[in-house]
Amino acid sequence: MDKLVYKSHLIFYTEDEIQRILNGHGMKVDQLFDYVKIIKDWLKTQPHIPLEPSDRQIAYFLLMNKFSIENTKVKLDANYTIKGLIPDFFNKPASHPDIQRALKFVNIGFLPKLSKNLNRIIIWRLKDAEDLDVPLIFTIYCILYELKTILDFSNAEEYIFDMSYFPLSAVGKYTPTIVKRFFTVLEKVYSNRIATLHFVNLPSHALSLINLIKMFLKPKLRERMIFHDNFDSLHEYYDVDQLPKEFNGNGQSFAEINEGTKKLIMDHEDHLTKAFSARVNEDLRSTKLTNDDLLGFHGNFKQLDFD
Repeated sequence: MDKLVYKSHLIFYTEDEIQRILNGHGMKVDQLFDYVKIIKDWLKTQPHIPLEPSDRQIAYFLLMNKFSIENTKVKLDANYTIKGLIPDFFNKPASHPDIQRALKFVNIGFLPKLSKNLNRIIIWRLKDAEDLDVPLIFTIYCILYELKTILDFSNAEEYIFDMSYFPLSAVGKYTPTIVKRFFTVLEKVYSNRIATLHFVNLPSHALSLINLIKMFLKPKLRERMIFHDNFDSLHEYYDVDQLPKEFNGNGQSFAEINEGTKKLIMDHEDHLTKAFSARVNEDLRSTKLTNDDLLGFHGNFKQLDFD
């Protein structure tokens, strides 16, 4: 259990929550780390993978893949392979001015406590549409997902998008190609399980963006999209102490959450730089890729085409 203890007050969970999550999967801690050892032994036979993930990271990937050893192997491989396929999401260190700039035109971050369903809550709110750079936003998400692999232990993710300020000029900056790339990383690499997608105060002109997002969601995920006319209805899903002040809650303000996100990213810059710069050596891959069922594209990884 010690290896799974939380590492940051910005991403908090208790030992009881760990136990409840494991119990929900019929898993015991000792059994989990038996599985971790199996994955570590397998990694020794994969010389093309550039980094050795920590026990905690392997445990995270096992959890996200419902403790399927084979699925975990595939996703860990893809986690390193994708960095060379979509480098625009992984080519900037945490201290890069563009990353710091992105955190100025959008509020984004984790809520510290898990939801009632033991999921991690991620909130988002646009601040400046004029400077909005969508690839940079998705880079921030990839940074946060990478941090989850070393810091978090939760069943799934619940998103709350505050659309109170989302002008028409912002909609056109989301293109099908960039959205498709992002959802490929989200679902097929980091193995993130989306429990709910809450949209609050959605303007009518943003419906085209919602329809674009739906194109890349499985039918069951489309059913998990919940729309709110105001913040009050969020309280049907979350405790008042959990929600930010801007959502009529007693939790941290958006400004505090954003500062926490900046600190979390900078505190782990060394890990992020190493993880994002690592590249798979395809010459060392024992079985060459000819049909990539994981990402859903035919052909070698190097021939991947998102357009």
